[in-house]
Amino acid sequence: MLNAGVIGMGIGEKHALAYQNHCNINLKTICDFNNDKSKELNIKFPNVCIENKCQSILENEEINIVSIASYDNFHVSQIIKALESGKHVMSEKPLCLNRAEMLQIYKTHQQNPESKISSNLVLRTNSRFKMLKKDINEGKFGDVYYLEGDYLWGRKSKLFEWRADMDYYSIILGAAIHMIDLVMWLIDSRPLSVQAIGNDIANKNTSLKFNSFAVVILKFENGIIAKLTGNGGCIHPHFHDLKIFGTKQTAISNLNKAYYLQTNEINSKQVPITEPYPEKEVREKIIHSFVDSILDPSKKPLVSQQDVYDVMSVCFAAEEAMNTGKSIIIEYLD
Repeated sequence: MLNAGVIGMGIGEKHALAYQNHCNINLKTICDFNNDKSKELNIKFPNVCIENKCQSILENEEINIVSIASYDNFHVSQIIKALESGKHVMSEKPLCLNRAEMLQIYKTHQQNPESKISSNLVLRTNSRFKMLKKDINEGKFGDVYYLEGDYLWGRKSKLFEWRADMDYYSIILGAAIHMIDLVMWLIDSRPLSVQAIGNDIANKNTSLKFNSFAVVILKFENGIIAKLTGNGGCIHPHFHDLKIFGTKQTAISNLNKAYYLQTNEINSKQVPITEPYPEKEVREKIIHSFVDSILDPSKKPLVSQQDVYDVMSVCFAAEEAMNTGKSIIIEYLD
């Protein structure tokens, strides 16, 4: 059995439930600084210790694995403390807010190599995307040459909560990261370079002073190009829109339907894609696979620590590209 702790009980509640649903995990402690939530948390988690300071988890030697689900700007200090304490870390995205923070985490991780890191990049669990990845691997698309993905947040009000109070908020790190990770996972490749541009039109004259929209263009070694967006201010239901273009077929998954196109005829048959989406009930598999990889090192987690460093490296290069207007060569941590 492993003892788990969760810091931040917003999205962290999903982490807590995932731990409770794993037969080899004891959810020992949960933490949220909002004391008003204590009564509600006591009802939902009656047999779990509830604290309002993260140190109660980070300094507790009995806790083996900690989920960091606090506000983005707290991640780096909490992750470093967890690693220094010999704990395994499941972090909500983003891992941290800039490349310097990532290098601090990476250095601490190297000094504590027995600790493992993963991140809750949940789109990898979805049956529709898993099937499309399988089709790519089996050559059913022919040569894939272009992918297009849109993270349509559809929750504009969330931009004006704690995110507006941060010294810096990134729509790339907060939204587009999911599509960046999805594409890298689908084609099992790391991009060489990135270009990006963004704007704040959707949140102009609001409390959020940063971009709420960004377009990221990735170029891969084999010539594949991907165009991905993080759209925080859209009038649209929450959705992860995806198109895959290959020399044999095209796949389209949008709000209305999902289907393959296999000919160029204007009235060509749309072959339905029937695998479910969004399938939120399976997202706990990210955490379960991480736990299983700790208990049995021969098992690979759905999101490895190299995967986490890779997608963060791409995101920080995209941030640099957006801020400078230049194409940026991506530097990875290997």
